[in-house]
Amino acid sequence: MSTKGNRDFRPAMHYTPPYGWINDPNGLTYENGVWHLFAQHNPNEPVWGPMHWLHATSTDLLHWKDHGIAMYPDEKLGMIFSGSAVIDHGNTSGFGEGCDPMVLIYTSHGEYEQQSIAYSNDRFHFTPYEGNPVIANNDKRNFRDPKVFRNEKRNCWSMVLAAGDHADFYASKDLIHWEKTGEFGAKENRLGGIFECTDVFPMTAPDGSEIWVLIVSMALHSEFGGGRMQYFLGQFDGDTFVETIPAAHARILDSGYDNYAAVTFFGTEKRLMIGWASSPSYANAAPTGDFCCLMTYVRELSLVDTDAGLQLSFKPLIPEFELKEVERLPKPENLRFPWRYIPKAVGTLPGELFQIHIEAEEAFDLVLSNEDGEALHVLINNEQSLVVDRSRAGAKDFDPVFGSGVCSVMSAPRKLHGPVKVDLYFDRMIAEVFTDNGTVMNTSMVFPNKPYTKAELLGNGTLWIGTPKV
Repeated sequence: MSTKGNRDFRPAMHYTPPYGWINDPNGLTYENGVWHLFAQHNPNEPVWGPMHWLHATSTDLLHWKDHGIAMYPDEKLGMIFSGSAVIDHGNTSGFGEGCDPMVLIYTSHGEYEQQSIAYSNDRFHFTPYEGNPVIANNDKRNFRDPKVFRNEKRNCWSMVLAAGDHADFYASKDLIHWEKTGEFGAKENRLGGIFECTDVFPMTAPDGSEIWVLIVSMALHSEFGGGRMQYFLGQFDGDTFVETIPAAHARILDSGYDNYAAVTFFGTEKRLMIGWASSPSYANAAPTGDFCCLMTYVRELSLVDTDAGLQLSFKPLIPEFELKEVERLPKPENLRFPWRYIPKAVGTLPGELFQIHIEAEEAFDLVLSNEDGEALHVLINNEQSLVVDRSRAGAKDFDPVFGSGVCSVMSAPRKLHGPVKVDLYFDRMIAEVFTDNGTVMNTSMVFPNKPYTKAELLGNGTLWIGTPKV
């Protein structure tokens, strides 16, 4: 058993593996009231290792049932890297036996990265296709993470695939035979780095028009946190993605460093996403004991108009909380310097699973702290940016990148002007912050030596603390 950490950091409401390591969420599908989550998994140790596919299901996206290993490394083709899954309605693949099969599409990681498939008629036992790989490769170093979707423009299946500094697009009638149809991103990429875990899907804009969103995880240098996610807005013409709504700077999905490889579910009316709540730079060193890494809360996506233009907005699917307003402390009398007085509200936290809600007209600082003086700061500064400061929030010396300044203090400008609303959802080791109805968010792991017990709001604002409903 690992001895990476002594304190129990396993969250109450976020998915974690029973034992070992997980990273990228894979094969996200919905069918008949059941949500399927697969994930990159090392069942042997709580560190990155030989990649399998773990399988879990849920009926509410909060409580998960584990089903063990769905896919094992292949002796010939290598480890089972990231990919996606579809319900093959109409049995276009021919794998179904009296049903529409579930088909997994994934990267075989051996000497080269190639794309393979497996299928299941009962949704729990999977058979690799004997003709794998279905997309061969003998020259590209980075060629992985296939995301398959139904292409109504060509009445076929399409795939977006991370291919070095860009994304490749493929099409197929049967999920077996694929042809390349286009590329995107070599010129449009505003972050640099290597494309990973691409996803593309249509959404409805506020004016009723259809806008396609392409999401990309970017493998960057470790001094920049090891990975960020950016997205592009445009159209899918049936062959490839075209950016029709460019941005002057990269559209960053999350201002934190602990939301990576996030992709959306197949088979849903609403666009729902879940991410790996860690960073490729420091996840291996996380002091969490016999498990390592977790998934974010599921988030519902929408397109909204903001002062900064058309943006993605994120609404988390969370447990129910009962919010209670915290009274502001009275202003002390006979202050020597009354102009320096800062209004304050102080409340007691109900445990390690809670919600914080704040409404304010101006800058404020929220402080979550414990008796050891460790403190997580979430604030709106005078420049109207969301800032999350975990520099003194708990253990950080387990990894130099995690403890670095760039990963300790994170900021992002608000997309809306005027009064601000902030919601923070905390679950033992993860803080997920959503500002202005999810137009700016931050996902950050923290490792306090002892649980946070106090919430303190400094500034003119109203503080609510939410206790989970039993």
